[in-house]
Amino acid sequence: MKISKIIYSLAAVMGLLLMSCEDLSKVNQNPNSPEEVSANYIMSYVLTHSAKAYYALGAEGSDLSGAMQYIQMGTNEGAMKVNQYGWSAASWSEYYNILKNNDLMYQAAVRDNNRFFQAIALTMKSFVFGLMTDLFGDIPYSEALQAASEQYYPKYDSQLDVYKGILTDLKTASTLLGSLGTADVVSAGSDVLYGGKAANWKKFANALRMRYALRLSAKKAEAASAGIDITAEFKDAASATFTANADDATMAFIGTTKDNSAVGGLLNASNPLYYIKPSKPFVDKLTALGDPRRDRWFQPVLNKWDAKITTATDRSVTNAFGETFAVKYMPAKAGANVDTSLYVGLPVGLAIVDATGYNKGDDGTAYNPERSPYISFLHNRYRTNTEAYVKMNFITYAEVEFMLAEAALDGSWGVSGTAEDHYKSAIKASLDKYNAQVASGFSFDRYYAQNAVSLASASNKLERISEQKWIAGWLSVEPWFNWRRTGFPALKTGPAAQFGAAIPVRFVYPIANADVKYLVNYNAAVDKLEPSSFVPTGQSKDHQYSKMWLLKGTSAPW
Repeated sequence: MKISKIIYSLAAVMGLLLMSCEDLSKVNQNPNSPEEVSANYIMSYVLTHSAKAYYALGAEGSDLSGAMQYIQMGTNEGAMKVNQYGWSAASWSEYYNILKNNDLMYQAAVRDNNRFFQAIALTMKSFVFGLMTDLFGDIPYSEALQAASEQYYPKYDSQLDVYKGILTDLKTASTLLGSLGTADVVSAGSDVLYGGKAANWKKFANALRMRYALRLSAKKAEAASAGIDITAEFKDAASATFTANADDATMAFIGTTKDNSAVGGLLNASNPLYYIKPSKPFVDKLTALGDPRRDRWFQPVLNKWDAKITTATDRSVTNAFGETFAVKYMPAKAGANVDTSLYVGLPVGLAIVDATGYNKGDDGTAYNPERSPYISFLHNRYRTNTEAYVKMNFITYAEVEFMLAEAALDGSWGVSGTAEDHYKSAIKASLDKYNAQVASGFSFDRYYAQNAVSLASASNKLERISEQKWIAGWLSVEPWFNWRRTGFPALKTGPAAQFGAAIPVRFVYPIANADVKYLVNYNAAVDKLEPSSFVPTGQSKDHQYSKMWLLKGTSAPW
């Protein structure tokens, strides 16, 4: 369900939720108060904060948006992190804050014997813990959220145990959602994701089961030794999951306050984020494919080089969706090292000084370095507080079809349908989300028939599936996890990458607490990490270039 359908109910709830996160945290720390809290109230908090936290990880300007080469930072000092992978310790406090409140919701659901709420709580618990272990590796899991029992120093569970718990909880949630009674109801106004529709929640839970089963594809034997049959999990989940874009687990930004508005909207950014540029590999790929999504995401350059003219000329350019832009065509000298495209991205991993002058040619005009007219900007929709094509997605139908395509290609997952049918459906689902069918001159059949798109023409079909999954995953987290597992698309680092020719594979744990009781568990988790050759000598194993269990013994991504 689109959040706009319940905007007034959500606005009322959010008015309470956003007054203070600390209020719920204080309640959560009191073991005598769960019975006083409404599960409906907590649910809205859990859903909205989970959506925002997940979206922020992949949003424009995030470390992962740079790692996946969707964007680059043109002049901002943040380029050291985003373009060059100089990542620092991350935080997981927001995730545990969400989980504390989610646990409170689960306790209320058990108290009230409400299986619908229990299933929602198990689904969101799995989503957040799944995200955390995907990001960091081993994490506090089985002993987490137990401060009321004076468990202040939880152990870090192995990734295998975390994934096993996640898959178990998701299967339980799916079973509960398929056997609800008349008393198992939730408030449609508080369920800001699906409006109280159990069938949609069941599909969501099963989509997540598929995601985490496939995440373990390179660890089938080890999973089996722990009692996890990931093939059976995937096949069972695939029989009752998303079948259309309408099933997507997605939320729109309301756009009325800073807290419920898009990252780059006027309420969150008083000045346009000009320093955030589209990356050259991504722009060039979309242009080469004639992909209309390019025109949803980016704008033409303000100044375009043209070797066929001798005098600067002002022109009006219309994109595939009928939007017009003023573009100055500039005469390019013969042999000039400039990009003459209408859409120009910034090459990855440049030093800041090189990024500042990129594609200026012989134009000696002193432009604000953030506002070079020779590099495209993100589309103006990323400057709005709420917009139809800027949403927070937990998981989509397109991703489900891409997973089915990979499973069918492998042949050992027992799914129905061919790899090409699922792959084709996945691409179409993504294009439809951006209403690509109304783009001038666009034909899906012609788009798919290109040798660079069709699955039949690909020499490496997994690479082809992964490349389109990367495109469809624009500004989201899942493409990084998929790249890390498969090694595709074959992304290259730039000349200023700080640790060599490789993209990071994990988040660094939060800055360690100096308490010795904390350090015992932290050090045990760090000791299990496998430092790669990209980790400088003498640095901690707790590094973005160390491999977690999920990646040990695999050749991907490097």
